[in-house]
Amino acid sequence: MSEVEAVTIQTERFGEIRAPKNEVLHFAEGLVGFAEHKNFVLVQEAAYSPFLWLQSADDPHLSFVVVDPLEFMPEYRVEIKPSEIASLDLEGLDKAKVLVIVVVRENPEEITANLQGPLVLNLEKCLGKQVVLLSDRYHTRHRILDEIEDDATGPRAESEG
Repeated sequence: MSEVEAVTIQTERFGEIRAPKNEVLHFAEGLVGFAEHKNFVLVQEAAYSPFLWLQSADDPHLSFVVVDPLEFMPEYRVEIKPSEIASLDLEGLDKAKVLVIVVVRENPEEITANLQGPLVLNLEKCLGKQVVLLSDRYHTRHRILDEIEDDATGPRAESEG
């Protein structure tokens, strides 16, 4: 049995981390505003947290908090062009992992997620792409707590009782 080759990544937040080479995600176009940064790894800091870190494999200072949007908005849907799906070597969007970048603030009520620019990942092929959704349904600064509160006071909560 052969050992998986690992890469060593220097990070400001986590110090030195080792990641399997086959888990380094390649974003051919980089991220919006960070086009020169193309290689990232997902880091889970807390075992039971839905939040992950998207850490640049090339820049120790660059990392983003990310989360699966379905954790706080079950009806969230990404609609992208077939050419974008093909660029990730996916047969369909149902095979993709979707994450959104989160901005964490001191006041939890101000934590926002960029629902208009989701990260679409092919974890099997280690490919990623940040897409910009054209729908005005989603925003770049969507307040997460609003969704959680709406869910807690929605029809399901009212029918229990």
